[in-house]
Amino acid sequence: MLFGRGPECARIDRLLAALRQGAGGAVVLSGEAGIGKTALLDYAREHASGLGVLSVTGAEAEAPIPFAALERLLAPVPGPIASLPRVRPLCGSTAREIPGPEDRFAIYAGFFRILTAAARSAALLVVIDDAQWLDRPTLDAVAFAARRLTTERIGILVATREPQGPAGVETSVVRGLGDEAAGQLLAALLGRRPPDDVVAAAAAQVGGNPSALLELAGTLSCDELTGTRPLRLPVRAGSAATRIFGARIATLDDATRRALQVAAVAADDGLPVVSAVLAHLGIAGGALGTLEDTGLTSFAGGRLSFPHPLIRSAAVSDLPPTRRRSLHRAVAEMLTDPAQQDRRAWHLTEATLAPDEGTARELEQSARLTSERRGYAAAAVVMEQAAAFSADEAGTARRLCAAADAARRAGRGTTALRLLDRSDDHTTDPALRAASAGVRGRVELHTGAACIARRVWETGAADIGRRDPARGAHLLAMAAEGALVAGEPEGALRLARRAIRSAPPRDTDTTLLGSLVIGSALSLSGNPSDGMRWLQDAAALARWGADADVEWVLFAELGAVAWHGEDGDPRQVLDPLVHRLRAEGAWGQLPLALYVTALADSRLGRLHSGRCAATEAVELATRTGDLLALCAALGCLAELEAQLGDEQACRAHAADSLRIRERTRLGEMHRDALDGLGLLELSLNRPDRAVDHLEEANRRPSGYADGLLVARASSADLIEAYVRSGRDVPDAVREQLRLLTELALPDALGALICRGRALIGDDAEYDTWFTKALQLHARSPSPFDTARTALCYGERLRRAGRRRDARKHLEVAFDAFRHIGARTWAAQAATELGAVGRPVDAPAAAAGHRLTPQELQVARLAARGGTNREIAEQLFLSVKTIEMHLGRLYRKLGIRSRTQLANYLRDNVLA
Repeated sequence: MLFGRGPECARIDRLLAALRQGAGGAVVLSGEAGIGKTALLDYAREHASGLGVLSVTGAEAEAPIPFAALERLLAPVPGPIASLPRVRPLCGSTAREIPGPEDRFAIYAGFFRILTAAARSAALLVVIDDAQWLDRPTLDAVAFAARRLTTERIGILVATREPQGPAGVETSVVRGLGDEAAGQLLAALLGRRPPDDVVAAAAAQVGGNPSALLELAGTLSCDELTGTRPLRLPVRAGSAATRIFGARIATLDDATRRALQVAAVAADDGLPVVSAVLAHLGIAGGALGTLEDTGLTSFAGGRLSFPHPLIRSAAVSDLPPTRRRSLHRAVAEMLTDPAQQDRRAWHLTEATLAPDEGTARELEQSARLTSERRGYAAAAVVMEQAAAFSADEAGTARRLCAAADAARRAGRGTTALRLLDRSDDHTTDPALRAASAGVRGRVELHTGAACIARRVWETGAADIGRRDPARGAHLLAMAAEGALVAGEPEGALRLARRAIRSAPPRDTDTTLLGSLVIGSALSLSGNPSDGMRWLQDAAALARWGADADVEWVLFAELGAVAWHGEDGDPRQVLDPLVHRLRAEGAWGQLPLALYVTALADSRLGRLHSGRCAATEAVELATRTGDLLALCAALGCLAELEAQLGDEQACRAHAADSLRIRERTRLGEMHRDALDGLGLLELSLNRPDRAVDHLEEANRRPSGYADGLLVARASSADLIEAYVRSGRDVPDAVREQLRLLTELALPDALGALICRGRALIGDDAEYDTWFTKALQLHARSPSPFDTARTALCYGERLRRAGRRRDARKHLEVAFDAFRHIGARTWAAQAATELGAVGRPVDAPAAAAGHRLTPQELQVARLAARGGTNREIAEQLFLSVKTIEMHLGRLYRKLGIRSRTQLANYLRDNVLA
C-alpha cells in the first residue's frame, strides 16, 4: 500500500484512463533514490489491466553502450514487428551489428514505429525505471517518442533521479513523505504507530525518504521507538540507507560478502558472468544462494537484481580502491565475446589507475564500433575516456580530436570545442593540429562564427601545407568558404584560387568547393559572367562526383540556384538527395538540403512546395542548433511568404533571420530575408519601402566601392521599385544592365535582366526587351517570374494607351498568380485588368492553398503513391497522425481518393 502518494497516483490514473480512451501521453517521475518512484511504477503496472506493458530498468554499466536499454525494453515485442522497414536499423544496432547508413534519428523513428505497431491491438504502457542510467541514445529515443504522443494509444512513464526529464515532457517531482504519511508507513511496518515526535524526528533525519525510513525503523531500539531515548544517525536519506545496509552486510560471512561485492560490480553483465567471476576467484557457488537468503539480492527469472539501488553502493563502499579495481579487471577478463566489447571496455576503465595503452585501445575500438552504429554522443564519451588512458601525448591528442568530431556529429558543438581545446593542449604536431582545425571550423561555421571558421581553417592549412599539400589545399578551400559566408569575397577568392592550384588531380572536394567559392565571389564582386561559369562547373562536379562531401554538394547546388545559374531543374538533383537523407534519417545534412530545395522552389514558382520545405528546414535546424541553416531557411521562408502574400509571417520570419545574422558572424546570410521584405513591399504597392530593403539586399560586400549588384534574382525587383517610386535608376545600374544583356547568361537570369532593361527602356525599346524576356522565360519555366514580367509589361502597355495589348498580358499574369496561390500579386493584376476594362474579382485563397505545411507535405507524399506507413516513416510521425492529416486535408479539398489528390496538387501547382 502506498502512503502519502495521492497526487502521484491520481496523475498515473489519469494517464491510464487517457490510454483506455485512445489518447497518449508521457510523465516523468523525478526524485532521489529510495523516494518511492519504483513503488509508483509498480502501482501503474498493477492498475494497467487490459493494457500492454513494456518495462526496462537502467543499468549503470550499460550507460556508454548505444541502445543497450532499448534492446532490453523491446525484447518481449513479437518478431513480426521487427520486420517493419524503419525497424531494421534499430535491430541492427541493438544486436551489436553494424547497420547501413542509418543514423540515430532513423532508429528513434524505428522505435516509435514499433510502439505504434505494438499498440494496435491494445493500448500500451511503457515503464522505465532508473532512467538516469539509460544510455543516451535510448533516452533520446524515448524522448523522441514521448514528444509525439497525441492520438496514439501509448503511455510512457519514466522514473529518474535527474531533477528534470527531457524537454517537452511533463515532469512530476516525487518528494519525501510528510509526518502523517510517514507515521502510517511506520505503523504498517511495526504494527503500531510511534509517537508523533518520534515519527517527525525519524522523517526529518531521512528527509521523508520511504526506503531509508523503513530501514531506519528496523535498526531502532524499543526505547527509541517509544520516544524514551533520542534517535541517532542525523544524516541524509542516501547516506542513512547506505550506512544501514552496510551494517547488514557486515554480518555476512566472508564468502557471502565477497559474492555480494562481485554481484554489485558485475550485475549488469548478467548472472553467468557473475558466476564465472566467482569461480575464477575461487568463491563457492553456494555463496549466491546464501546471499539471496539474506534478502540483499534476488535471482527471480534468472536475473540478478537488488531490492534497493543503494545496496550496490553499500556493498563496495568500504572496499579498498585496489580491491575494487581488481574486481573490475576480473570481470573484464570474463568478457571475451566481441559482443561484450563495450562492457569489457567500461570495466577496464574502472580497473585502470594509470595511463595504459592497452585500455586506451580497447576503449577506442569500442568508440569506433559505436560511431559505426551512429551513436555519436556515446562514442564521444567513450573516446574521451580512451584519451584519458593514452600512454603518450600524441595518442591523447588524436583521441580527443576524434571525440570532438563525434560530439560535433551528435550536435554537441560546445562539447566538441572543449575537447578540441584539450586536444590542442597535448600536441604541436601539424597533422594533429590540422585535423583539429578541420573539425573546429565546421563547428564554428554552423554555430554562426564564419570568420572564426575561416581563420581556423587558414591557420590549419598553413601548418600542414608543406607536409601534406592535399590536406592543406582542402583546408584552404574550406577557409575560402568561411570567408565567403562571413562576407569577405575578396579573401575568399584569393584562398579558393590558392586551394585549386595546390590540390592534387582528381581531388573532387577541393576542386568543387574552390570552384563554388570562386564563382560566388566573382558574382558578388560584379563579374557574374565569369562567376556563372565557375558555379556551373561546381554544380557539374557536385552532380557527377560520387565521392563528394554531401555538405559541399549542397553548397554547390545553392550557389547555382542563388545566382539563377542552374542548368535545368535543380530539383532533379535535390529531390533524390533529400529523399536519401530523409530515408537515412540524416538530420545533420537535411536542414541545409531542405533550405536549398526551398530556394529552388522559390525561383521556379513552386511556392507552396517551397514553403513546406523551408518550414521543415527551420524546425530541424532549430532542433539541431544549426544557426547557419536556420538563418538561411528563415530568410527563404520570408521570401516565399512574400510571393504568396502572407505579410505577417513574412515580416516575422525575416526579422528572426536578421536577428540571427546580427548576433552571429554570418555576414552574407541576410540577403534572402531582405529580398523577401522588398518583394513584400512591392506586392503591397509600397515601392519606397521596397527600395530601402532591396538596395541593402543587393549592395556589394564591404570593401568595394559603393555600388549595387545587378545579377542577383532580386535585382529586377530593385529596378522595378525605382521605377514605381519615381526615383532615378543609378547610372551604374543602367550600365551594368547594358553590359549584362550583351553576355551569354543562363536563361532564367537573362530573362530578369531583360525585364530590367524593359522597365527603364524608352517607348521605342521596351517592347523588344519585354518580348525577349518572355521568350527566355519560356525556355526556363517559372510561373511566378513569368507572371511578374507579364504584369510589368501589361502595366507599361496600359500607361502607353495600348489597352488591348495590355489586357492579353495582364490576363496571363492574373491567371498564373491565381493558379500558384500568389494572392497579393493576383490582386495587383486584377486592379490592372479593371483599369483596361476587364474587371475580375480578386481571388480568394483556394482550398489547397490553405493547407498547413505539414498537411501539404503529407499530401505530396500520398499523391506520389506512399502508403500511410511509408509517409509516417519519412516524417517521423505515427500512422495514426498521418491518417488524421489525410482526413483533414481531404475535407478541405473536397476529395475522396489519392488519385483525386494527385490531380488536385498537379492542377494547382502544389505537387
